[in-house]
Amino acid sequence: MRHFKKVNRCRICNSGKLKKYLNLKEQPLANSFLKQEDIKNEKKYPLELLFCEKCKLSQLSIVVNPKLIFNKYDYLASFSKALKNHYKKLVKSLEKKNNLYDKSTVLDIGCNDGVLLNNYSKKVLNVIGIEPSNAFKKIKNKKIKVINKFFNENTANIFLRKFSKAKIITITNVLAHVDNINSLIKNVKKILHSNGNLIIEVPYILDMLNRSTFDLVYHEHLSYFNIISLKFLFEKNGLKIINIDKINFGASGPSLRIYVTHNKSSFKVNKKIFTYIRNEKLKGVDDFNTYKKFEQNVKNKISKLRKKLINLHEKNYKLACFTAPAKGNTLLNSLNLKSNFFEFATENNHRKINKFTPGTHLKIVKDNKLINSKIKYALLLSWNYKKFFVKNSKFIKNGGKFIFPF
Repeated sequence: MRHFKKVNRCRICNSGKLKKYLNLKEQPLANSFLKQEDIKNEKKYPLELLFCEKCKLSQLSIVVNPKLIFNKYDYLASFSKALKNHYKKLVKSLEKKNNLYDKSTVLDIGCNDGVLLNNYSKKVLNVIGIEPSNAFKKIKNKKIKVINKFFNENTANIFLRKFSKAKIITITNVLAHVDNINSLIKNVKKILHSNGNLIIEVPYILDMLNRSTFDLVYHEHLSYFNIISLKFLFEKNGLKIINIDKINFGASGPSLRIYVTHNKSSFKVNKKIFTYIRNEKLKGVDDFNTYKKFEQNVKNKISKLRKKLINLHEKNYKLACFTAPAKGNTLLNSLNLKSNFFEFATENNHRKINKFTPGTHLKIVKDNKLINSKIKYALLLSWNYKKFFVKNSKFIKNGGKFIFPF
């Protein structure tokens, strides 16, 4: 089996004018949490970004074979209470804005363990998910029907044979994972109702640039979107963006929520889209120099955090990591600290407990060990849930302190 392929052309516009930036060297697959016996056979792959001069998309310089990523996939979205609340609000909003009559079909592409689909009311006839990993096996709601495949032309045809065209299609925290992105959008268009809505949530590269949140870069995330590149993508495939919401919360941090529909649908285009694009150009999203500055800012960020952690360690404080998200592994591996620097990492996802973090090989334990071990400082790897954890964590209530990487 081929492990990865190099990217020579942009996956949106097919341009060969790609410029390299942010080389994070070789890193392991961020979601491949390890059993003890797997550590010796761990593989690492180049982790570097490319900037497309034509459509302004940023993308990884390689594509790792998706079977290596998704065959052993430990991410279950429902373990995050904050994320469950996020999707509950989204579905409530979609049901309110759209006339989901009794015969309506709704679809979530990349439905994971049903965290979004669980929120649809009983009046929706067909609640469908498409999910390539084994996460779908955790779905208990019998109303949800799942197609356990990667989404492609064949899957779209299976969907159309079984169900009516979808009034609502959601793709949240998924689009960045897709290599043949034009094919995905083409097939989504085929199964979207003539007056239906496609709702996409993606991490926003402008936030990543502003805050130097480089931990969002890992092999699972092939693309890093701005509105300029997304507009290019949808227009190329006969669709139009009709609205944009900037959301301060998403599965990977601050995100864009993009509303898309057919060119000939009755929905009007909200003018704020053009305001967003003007702002992106003012911020230099279309200028490669911006990305080189980001690269230097990341180096400074890593150096500053590393010095802070080493300073605490030299004062004989025991340190741990709070939560073990995939993106945290990009951060940990980039810090280049000794293997025994942290005592452990904590989690509430039972699939990760007693496994080891990729690359750094920290043992993952239950959350309560953080309190029982009398750890004073913990590096908060799920920094996008900062407010939630500061408010609700027993570690904080017992006098512990978080170290925020961003």
